[in-house]
Amino acid sequence: MEQHNTPYLQSALLCEGVTTDANGRHNIYNEFSQYTMGYSQQFTLLTIWRGADSDSSEEEYKEKTEIIAPDGRVVASGENGPFALKDSTYRQVNSILLEDVDFTHDGTYDVRISLFNANNSIVSTHGFPLIVV
Repeated sequence: MEQHNTPYLQSALLCEGVTTDANGRHNIYNEFSQYTMGYSQQFTLLTIWRGADSDSSEEEYKEKTEIIAPDGRVVASGENGPFALKDSTYRQVNSILLEDVDFTHDGTYDVRISLFNANNSIVSTHGFPLIVV
């Protein structure tokens, strides 16, 4: 089993929307990995962070998400936080509504998710491609 010395991204999912019911269950609408170009609309990025295997006390974190077009332009961004992940038993589920995402040009977009500590230093950065055709 892999050891995690810092909080880590367990999951990231790009979809059209997320709702949460009174019992804390998340309903995910229209998850996708490819999108047809031609117009802009809102999207939601759902992320799940897990705490480190060691006690990280009360340190707070902030998440920043960016979608970067093939030409390097940031076409959407958002932030969540602060939140705490005391140890490996803690989980943080975030959703960021990204409005008017400009997918009007085909190519490979980069979805970049970064976790910052209270000093605004990067704890981790993750990215995945999103192909727009």
